[in-house]
Amino acid sequence: MLKRFLLPRGLFAADKPDADAGASKVDSPAADEGGEVVAAKTMQREGMTEKPESMWTNYIRRFRKHKLGMIGLAILLFFYFFALFADFFSPYTMVWGDKTKPYHAPSRIQFMAEAPDGGDGRVFKPYVYEEVITNQALRTYEPIPSHSLRAIGIENKVRVNEMRVFALSESEARRESEILAGVLRHYRIQTDSPIVAELRSAIRDIESDPDPNARRILELGENVIAGVPTPVNIILAKGNKNFLQFFYRGVPYRFFGWPALETNVHFFGSRTGGYFPLGTDKVGRDMISRLLHGSRISLTVGIFGSIISLTLGLLIGGIAGYVGGVVDNVLMRLTEVLISIPSIYLLFALRAALPTDLPSTQVYLIIVIILSLTGWSTIARVIRGQVLSIKTEDFVLSARTMGLNRLKILVRHVLPNTMSYVIVALTLSIPGYILGE
Repeated sequence: MLKRFLLPRGLFAADKPDADAGASKVDSPAADEGGEVVAAKTMQREGMTEKPESMWTNYIRRFRKHKLGMIGLAILLFFYFFALFADFFSPYTMVWGDKTKPYHAPSRIQFMAEAPDGGDGRVFKPYVYEEVITNQALRTYEPIPSHSLRAIGIENKVRVNEMRVFALSESEARRESEILAGVLRHYRIQTDSPIVAELRSAIRDIESDPDPNARRILELGENVIAGVPTPVNIILAKGNKNFLQFFYRGVPYRFFGWPALETNVHFFGSRTGGYFPLGTDKVGRDMISRLLHGSRISLTVGIFGSIISLTLGLLIGGIAGYVGGVVDNVLMRLTEVLISIPSIYLLFALRAALPTDLPSTQVYLIIVIILSLTGWSTIARVIRGQVLSIKTEDFVLSARTMGLNRLKILVRHVLPNTMSYVIVALTLSIPGYILGE
């Protein structure tokens, strides 16, 4: 017993099977696999994974957990989406207007209309009433009579005001003469033209139609106006209702101003007009169409101006903080001089130095550049302070020891670690740029 206690266990033959069994248990594939699983779980628990999470992945993961930030991002994407496709979603173009409808109230949608066969039943067919102003001082409108007849021109060119002729008389003969006179005057058609006879026949045909809301689309050929052939295409509408539909063909427009993308398809509205979701302004221009088109300028000025100013602030502040010395002194003194100048007066001075007859596209680009040049100074000072503290970190010293040049260290290692401030500064500066514009 004492011998077994003092000598090593492996020297006894009786202990060899036990040692071999133990060795077989340790060296078995199952044991190795279990050890690897335990080691993997330990590394995962300790954060010692083989492929570390990148900084941008970390930012995105943390942002997804921020509910308020996700809601704000969804709202911004919603606004930018409608601004991008403003031509399609707006019922009219930005310059379209009807001078007979100043300060028109928002149109009220009615959902049930008379049966198309003139019976007593009603069907689901959304519409708005065609209205005329009854009191200029009070800006009140009333629907036109149900027996009215209208002629609406189908224009095929951008920036051409469509023809709108109303015949409100109770007499069919008077209505016919009023429609004829309005169409001939708008398209400058001679009374002996064959178009007159065709138009007269179409008017009498729609007047005899039992449908109180009958519609006719007429292609009356071409008429030469000032030496230019002009198509005479009109819609004859009976009654006082403008029926609404999706993806209708209305006022022509050019998507993003490109002549190759000219079309007349709109998301929702009426082919015969008279639909103003937010009303009209003092000259009869549709408010929601102008808001959607105007949002393009305001929203893009905010985002592009913020990106340019943040880029300048990152580069200037990063170089000043990382290089230091004379470069730091010169850049910071320049920044302080720019901060000391009131931004509103600087904007006025820069804009006064530019010609007033510039095209709208150039004015837009100049506004973006001016706002960007006045907004980078404060960001540069903050970035400089952050770079001064980051450049003494161990990972920056390691990159310097490995022989990386200053620019690569600044761009790949130092500036990305300031993104937490940059993202906040970007979101807060966009409203300021919109107000400045």
